[in-house]
Amino acid sequence: MQNIANFSDEPETDALPPGSQLLYGQYTIERHLIDGGFGMTYIARDSLERRVVIKESFPTAICRRLGGEVRPRKPDYQEQYQRVIRNFLREALRLAKLDHPNIVKVYQVFQENNTAYIAMEFVDGKDLFTILEEEPSRLSHDLLRKLLRETLMALSHVHDYDMLHRDISPDNLILDEDGTLTLIDFGAAREDRSEQFRALSTVLSVKDGYSPHEFYYANGTHEPSSDIYSVGATFYHLITGGAPPDCQKRLADLSSGLPDPYVPLTSGSAVRDDGFLSGIDRALAVSQDRRFQSVEEWLDFLDLAETAPAPKGRVRAPKTILHTNQNELGPNLAMVISSLVEDTNSAIEPELRAERARAAGQPSGLQPEPEENRLVDLLGNPIEDVDRWLREQDRLSRKKHARDPSAAHGRNVGPQSGPGGQTSWLKRTLGALVKR
Repeated sequence: MQNIANFSDEPETDALPPGSQLLYGQYTIERHLIDGGFGMTYIARDSLERRVVIKESFPTAICRRLGGEVRPRKPDYQEQYQRVIRNFLREALRLAKLDHPNIVKVYQVFQENNTAYIAMEFVDGKDLFTILEEEPSRLSHDLLRKLLRETLMALSHVHDYDMLHRDISPDNLILDEDGTLTLIDFGAAREDRSEQFRALSTVLSVKDGYSPHEFYYANGTHEPSSDIYSVGATFYHLITGGAPPDCQKRLADLSSGLPDPYVPLTSGSAVRDDGFLSGIDRALAVSQDRRFQSVEEWLDFLDLAETAPAPKGRVRAPKTILHTNQNELGPNLAMVISSLVEDTNSAIEPELRAERARAAGQPSGLQPEPEENRLVDLLGNPIEDVDRWLREQDRLSRKKHARDPSAAHGRNVGPQSGPGGQTSWLKRTLGALVKR
């Protein structure tokens, strides 16, 4: 049934005009909100005069509107277009099952105009990007901590249904006047895994600065850690005022042996390395296996950080840095290379920062070893020359053994296996006392 007014045989604008009716007049379009890679979004009124949001499946790269109906741009796109519609309906029905206080509610899913629609809850609030632009003081440190937890808990609920959101960014998180956060816009939720369609979905759903590098590959591995990267990028933006460097740029630099252009939130001496900031840094690792592997892992990390400082892991530096052409990398090789170079950069970055500070005549940030960690003898006297002290202890020990040979077999004496055995034992013992 044709429900769009004022049709003509000429191509029209892609968006539905105000006054357009859907589902036999149950919904009336008030205005077009925004275009996305996979759909159009509108504000509408339902038959009960409630304001709702209507999401229309509209993959702009392969379709257009003709005579009120949505049609593929070319006959060759017909199969891909039908897959988009089927996937949209499947994911919409799955989204309708989600019941979480921080996830937008779905009212109805239906087909019309040769496409598909979702009628969703209208959330009266502002997205976090707008708040950052217009009311930055509202986004206090404590509120951001709260919003991060709410975002993660909402995302955990999505992942429990074997779905990925794939489009988390500041403009897809709505905050109302009561301080309630709502995750919206599931238009790029996990798509069909067929290789041909994955290539299309990759082109349509990536968002520079927020998408992990695997979203740029048609055959990349998309996992919960992919959404986790986008959460990290979102909160990095809210803290710093700008999105992190594009992940493809980061990967290209790392693969070429250059430093990662991403500046960790915890890298400045004036910033405390707590779980909130270091968790975001970890979520933004280029390599998937260096990120949190699940939302629950990130939440546990935050819980632990509230009572103890986040532990710093040991890094393994590779022997060589690889130089290669980014265009020749597949997703798996890119991940391995970026992981290796990230390890190297993590290991040398503190020294590089200290060297830059010294060259600029600023404090290096490297603190001298505290007094309580200096080596002292049994009487509490500081030992300035360890080797000299060891030789003196060795001499006294030999003198004592010469007077009492049985002393060498006492339980508290270390083994003497050849020349210098006593000194070697003392060095091993003292090695455990010296702070490295």
